[in-house]
Amino acid sequence: MSISPSQFIQVGKLGRPKGTKGLLRFHSFLNDDRDINKFKEFFLENKEPITIKLVSFDKKSPLVTLNNFIDRNTIEKFVNQKVYLERNKLEPTQENEFYFHELEGLDVLNSTEEIVGKVSSVVNFGAGDLLEIHFIKSQKNEFFRFTKENFPSVNIKEKKIYLKS
Repeated sequence: MSISPSQFIQVGKLGRPKGTKGLLRFHSFLNDDRDINKFKEFFLENKEPITIKLVSFDKKSPLVTLNNFIDRNTIEKFVNQKVYLERNKLEPTQENEFYFHELEGLDVLNSTEEIVGKVSSVVNFGAGDLLEIHFIKSQKNEFFRFTKENFPSVNIKEKKIYLKS
């Protein structure tokens, strides 16, 4: 039994233990690492429910406890496991605000309503969000800054995003 992408979204990955008291590094995909404590229940790939609590930060990542375990030996089996949330637990977005997973897979249209590509991924390397678009004609992927100027219209319900020509 594995996670269904229609019901769950990956929000992080458990990292290596830190110390002997049961702390794990958490590689968070959340907008703000402190949001970890907003959620009561997370899931592993096998749908096993877990609780994660943000305890502190070190230079590399947030440090969390898992299911209130307090020793290193118990938590080592969780290293490198992906962590998921139920999609219906995510807060609604504001106008012109989107979750990355909502943008992935959208058809990219030009000003004449022709489908020219598809959003294959959304990334942020620290300087803003980028959409990776796979273009149909060239069969190439290109990155574009996700701005209102580049993408004047986004329609999640119709699975369309418009690229300024």
